Amino acid sequence: MNVFTPKVKNSTYICVIRFFSQYTANSGTINVHEIEHHSNMKEYWWNKKGPLKSLHSLNPLRVSFLINGLLNTKNINSMNLNTTSRLKNIKILDVGCGGGILTEALSRLDGDVTGIDASNELIEVAKNHSLSIKHKKIRYVNEPIEDHVRNNVGMYDVVVSSEVIEHISNKQSFLTSCVECLKPGGSLFITTPNRTFISWLNIVVLGEQFDIIPKGTHEWEKFICPHELQSILEMNCNCNTVSINGLSYNPLTNFWSWANTTNLTYALHAIKNK
Repeated sequence: MNVFTPKVKNSTYICVIRFFSQYTANSGTINVHEIEHHSNMKEYWWNKKGPLKSLHSLNPLRVSFLINGLLNTKNINSMNLNTTSRLKNIKILDVGCGGGILTEALSRLDGDVTGIDASNELIEVAKNHSLSIKHKKIRYVNEPIEDHVRNNVGMYDVVVSSEVIEHISNKQSFLTSCVECLKPGGSLFITTPNRTFISWLNIVVLGEQFDIIPKGTHEWEKFICPHELQSILEMNCNCNTVSINGLSYNPLTNFWSWANTTNLTYALHAIKNK
């Protein structure tokens, strides 16, 4: 795993520093078009060879990134590291959980996981699929983060939002609500595409035109660069960035790996200050 030093400044990213206008454009984080688009994927959400196969193949790296982050910050009992109870006693919120691909994986490692999503259709998909692990600590709620935070301030050890923030217009509001759900010292994990020419070409143009990703899934203008995300978290959300890791994807093999560049997509770990 390649770990990039935080405090990302000017680099080869093709990033336009215009995010403050994006964040203040809307007061909420709900976008009806985005919800409808993702709800339309409910029939094949759990088809590992279907249109969302890249999301399924990303899951092992998402889980390992979270576990390694918690291990490095001494929030995981090392005695549980090689067991199926690696996330025992860790209370986790999966924001924008969709049909529960990541939520279930975290629950299977004995995490106490709550998945929330603004799509009722996808929450029903998640609930139905989770019947196979009904003995685990997993629950699903149909609500956006700004509603969930009202009754859950400081309730979670971990908040994870994977492949979600690129669909949000008001990123500052979204991130603020996520962080407010964290206990002091809690960890925030985010995976998202960078806003570069490389991501536009590979994700929006080639990915969607060749049906690797369902058409209409992404708007490149909503993508966020690592230094922009880090800046919001540190300047507005009382967080410190711990690591930023690049990710790459091979569509021919449907295989994700860690990369020494964040030009395509990346994973970020930040900690809420105590």
